Amino acid sequence: MKTQHTNTQSGNMLIYILGAIFLLGILVVMVKGSSTPGSNIDRETLEIKVAEVQQYGNELERAISYVLRNGYSESDIRFAHPNHSSIYGDITDDPGRQVFAREGGGVTFRDNDSDIQTQNEDWVFNANNMINGNGSSAGGDATTTEMIAFLPYVSLEFCNLINQKNDITDSGTAPPMDCGNTDIITPFTGNFTYINQLLDGTGCGESKLLEGKREGCFEGQANPPAATYHYYRILLAR
Repeated sequence: MKTQHTNTQSGNMLIYILGAIFLLGILVVMVKGSSTPGSNIDRETLEIKVAEVQQYGNELERAISYVLRNGYSESDIRFAHPNHSSIYGDITDDPGRQVFAREGGGVTFRDNDSDIQTQNEDWVFNANNMINGNGSSAGGDATTTEMIAFLPYVSLEFCNLINQKNDITDSGTAPPMDCGNTDIITPFTGNFTYINQLLDGTGCGESKLLEGKREGCFEGQANPPAATYHYYRILLAR
């Protein structure tokens, strides 16, 4: 009788151990998933994030117009802020031309967002690219580059939703691929320099899905690399 009782206890103990291992495995998966940047946010949260980014784009575009109305030129515009890269300059340097200064554009600076990004990259503001159908379509020189805000390395889910809201793609279509080397790195410090026309395609056969779109999202091809996604908003079409 004692042997049977011992066997029963051993069997129960084995069940407890296996159950604990199973629960530990679930916990590891949950922790791993929750720490993956740009993943595992629900649809409602994603909609809110998209709305926030679009609102920020509206504020930035409006701020550019304020600075220009203050009598500054396009080359005078600056994006300096204490929480931004020092490459953009100092926000106290002629605040009237600063997008994030109260005396200039008056926009509240927005940090990057790990909920919708797969890499920890700040917003980039530059003027080295153009997108046909916005301003001049005669690309190839510094007079036709747009002033653009980029949020690099967004999640695929964010990218798809932005494009759906801008009638670029539907829910079953992948983001258009950039067929060149779009500059999403170089900060704007007063220079309009032509580097690339954002030629979007499918497998890099030109599709022109982004043509005329002031806002959208694309997949990189070479630089930035394929399988990475990047939001853009034209702040000043030229």
